[in-house]
Amino acid sequence: MGFDKETKEMMLIQVHPGVTVDDVIENTGFELLLGDVRETDAPTDEELKLLREEIDPSGIVIGK
Repeated sequence: MGFDKETKEMMLIQVHPGVTVDDVIENTGFELLLGDVRETDAPTDEELKLLREEIDPSGIVIGK
């Protein structure tokens, strides 16, 4: 998410792989501005290791 510089309205600028713009719109309780929506990069092996071993080793947030 981002914000329009002039109006300060929330703007969709990225979606995760497997998620569509329509998915986000259908699951948001308010109207979103649409920017140049791009797909986020998948996490690197190093980032996944950090998440799994340091940040959430119990898998409470990110799952097992």
